[in-house]
Amino acid sequence: MLIAATLQISQAAPTHTLVVIPKLVGISYYDAVKQGIDKAAAELPDLQVIWAGPTLDRVEKQIELIEHYIPSHPDVIAVAANDPVAIVPVLQQAQAAGIHVMSWDGDTDLREFFVNLVDYQSFGTALVDALVEQMGHSGEVAIITTTFYAPNQSNWIAAIKSHLYAHNPGLKIVDIRPAGESSEESYRVTRDLLSTYPQLKGLIALGAPNLPGAARALEETGLAGKVTLVGNSTPNQMRPYLKRGVVHKVLLWNAPDHGYLTVYSAYNLLQGKLHAGQPFAAGHLGLLTPRGDDTSMQVHLPVLVFTRDNVDLYDF
Repeated sequence: MLIAATLQISQAAPTHTLVVIPKLVGISYYDAVKQGIDKAAAELPDLQVIWAGPTLDRVEKQIELIEHYIPSHPDVIAVAANDPVAIVPVLQQAQAAGIHVMSWDGDTDLREFFVNLVDYQSFGTALVDALVEQMGHSGEVAIITTTFYAPNQSNWIAAIKSHLYAHNPGLKIVDIRPAGESSEESYRVTRDLLSTYPQLKGLIALGAPNLPGAARALEETGLAGKVTLVGNSTPNQMRPYLKRGVVHKVLLWNAPDHGYLTVYSAYNLLQGKLHAGQPFAAGHLGLLTPRGDDTSMQVHLPVLVFTRDNVDLYDF
């Protein structure tokens, strides 16, 4: 099935339409994001929000979705791009039709505003610091990513490399492998990495479905506690692994808040209220201030760190 969409319609007649496109639907992470999208949609009665995504994390599927929605002339399309470059031509078509274009989660090379997850450098630094805190300053490290094309992944990896080598010359990244957005593939990749690099001491798993897959592989091979694992995922997926000590720290951001902020950013874009350096109102998140970047401007959420002691405070 190409299009998986639900329509959020308030009781008041909406005057604007926003189409929000995730990287894919059908995984728990984006289900959590949608909680925030639904909450914001309920608070903004003049905004109709359509949530539509592909069932595979492929940019060509996102392109087909956008082509599907252009003729209906929504006011804004906000996309979490699976490829920042390949998606540009269809976004140009949308703009030519008078549609505002935003990115969220996965950035694009063409957009008016970007709702980032977290600051790239800060997140990469936090991942390395969490790793070093547990495994020390020397040893072999591998990275599991979703793809080499998703801009958040490539920027996090660049930040990881720069911080790791600048401050921990005894660490060596021996391999970086993609696993898509799949716990099963991440499990398989982790098992292969452990076999290929028997001296591996650290593993960074990027992508919400990938960290639990890597954790399961460490636990089943008896290497939990011997190979340090850090990465990003949701508290609900990682709670059992945190409780059992397979991992000690999981990094993320508030996923529902990210969906919520995306809707409020789109609403403010339509009102002409998004300007670099000027705060805008984002519902219960309060005032947030965008910063200018090389493409247009962006805003981001703070980093959250889940441990066995605080994970039960979160439910997504």
